[in-house]
Amino acid sequence: MSRVSLKDIAIKAKVSSATVSLVLNEKAEEGRISKEVSDRVKKIAEELGYMPNMSARSLRTGKTKTLGLVVADISNPFFAKLARHIENIAAKKGYQVMFGSSDESSVKFKDLIGLFIEKNVDGIILTPPQGSEASIMQLVNRKIPTVLVDRHIEGLPVSSVQIDNVQAAYRITNMLIEQKCKRIGFVAYNIDLPNIKKRYEGYVLALKLNNIELDEQLVHSVSFDNFEQNISDSIKKLVDSKVDSIVFTNNRVGVQSLLTLRSYDVFSKLKYASIDNADEYVIAQIPIMCVEQPIEGLGSRALDILFKQIKDTSYDMIESILLQPKIVNLNQF
Repeated sequence: MSRVSLKDIAIKAKVSSATVSLVLNEKAEEGRISKEVSDRVKKIAEELGYMPNMSARSLRTGKTKTLGLVVADISNPFFAKLARHIENIAAKKGYQVMFGSSDESSVKFKDLIGLFIEKNVDGIILTPPQGSEASIMQLVNRKIPTVLVDRHIEGLPVSSVQIDNVQAAYRITNMLIEQKCKRIGFVAYNIDLPNIKKRYEGYVLALKLNNIELDEQLVHSVSFDNFEQNISDSIKKLVDSKVDSIVFTNNRVGVQSLLTLRSYDVFSKLKYASIDNADEYVIAQIPIMCVEQPIEGLGSRALDILFKQIKDTSYDMIESILLQPKIVNLNQF
């Protein structure tokens, strides 16, 4: 069976091959082609099973219609869902997404960046691990469209989209205080990460404004390596310190902590709050407050900025977008 050509589509749609080319290359608006004609061309192309020659288009346009995406930990449900939304939105624009998970390693992150550069992707969305500044600046210097998501790094000329992490942690900590909690534990994954550091700031701010002295013994930061053991050690120390509640900085930390806490008598007596979407806690059937991150919003805003950069190589506005979190109360206190 012969390959469907632009001319085949043009004949059936009763338009020129040039019009078909503009429509299928997402340039209908530039060519002043009506929506009616554009929709008809796309429908006929789909009916005929048209498959673009990506190599030829890349040589012609300088675009590969591919994007790179590096998340911090694909096993974390938040990042898995974020990746899916980015993939779905990009597909509607005719883009394919190449995925990578850094596992919070700056070395693996650097290797993934190198791979995406080699594959000549049109743009990259990143969740940067600690120590990744040099790798990101490599993209900036190469003028490769780049947007950070979920995290922002001060001082880098790169756009970013994230939630208001200070406000998120402040609100759930304050809500625990309103429930008469005073010894509030804080369990974080790597407190030196920029977004986690902001969440710590929000926790501290809530304590300060409620005249509760910060007790550093109630603050625990765990590493990616030996994660389960690190959580187990931290939970034991918090229980020994007689906390009355705990703030978890993301749902991976929260779920593992709750699994560990089940073996303690105080499990049902403590109050809990977590940043990240509530889905992972529903099955636990315990009262917990969650900050829901707007995953679709994060993905769509990051892609909006990225496509501006891809479309206009001179676009150099640095955007730092803060989305507002939503509080969800599961099973109520």
